[in-house]
Amino acid sequence: MSKNTQFTFNYFQPDEYRFSLDSVFLAQKVASLIKNNSNLSLWRTLDLCAGCGIIGLELSLHSPQLKKIDFLEVQDRYREYFDKNLKMIYPQFSDSEFAFLNWNYQTLLNLEHYENTYDLIVSNPPYFFQNEGLLSPSQFKNRCRFFIDSDFETLIKAVLFVLKPKATAYLLVRTGTEHGRTPLNDIKKILLGRGIAEVINNIRGTDIIAIRKEV
Repeated sequence: MSKNTQFTFNYFQPDEYRFSLDSVFLAQKVASLIKNNSNLSLWRTLDLCAGCGIIGLELSLHSPQLKKIDFLEVQDRYREYFDKNLKMIYPQFSDSEFAFLNWNYQTLLNLEHYENTYDLIVSNPPYFFQNEGLLSPSQFKNRCRFFIDSDFETLIKAVLFVLKPKATAYLLVRTGTEHGRTPLNDIKKILLGRGIAEVINNIRGTDIIAIRKEV
């Protein structure tokens, strides 16, 4: 990963759980992959499991042609931090351009009008399944680190559902080998031939997995 050429803001975020540089580097990597597309201004982007919006906002700074980004996050506590970050960077933008969706991602599967909606998805979802480590006394922190509100399979199915055909999602995923899992193989099984998944890079021990929807 190259040096980040875009100044990273001092983002507003909860003291209890703070974002890592993995999110910044993912945005940088994705921006480098899409930079030659001539239709970015028409794209609709989703930052899935968005937290306080770091990946989507960083991506918008690297790729200012992106004009419509939704930020989906199940924990409403993040909304005030997202609002502050958006106002700090883009005080002129409205909710119709950068929208915070306080939903569980499994909700997407029940919204038919969201099928084939997004040209690009970025995501830093929870890294751990339940029973893969010690839980914190903080339920907020646990929901950031563990799949508690839903599960990994539902996440991938939601990604596949809302992606447009031929569009790509980029996810940060821990290898899972210490827990007897191989996430890339698991994703391929969930896709059932409807998409292609591959590891395209690694950030400090965390894989970037690209999922391209075929049909």
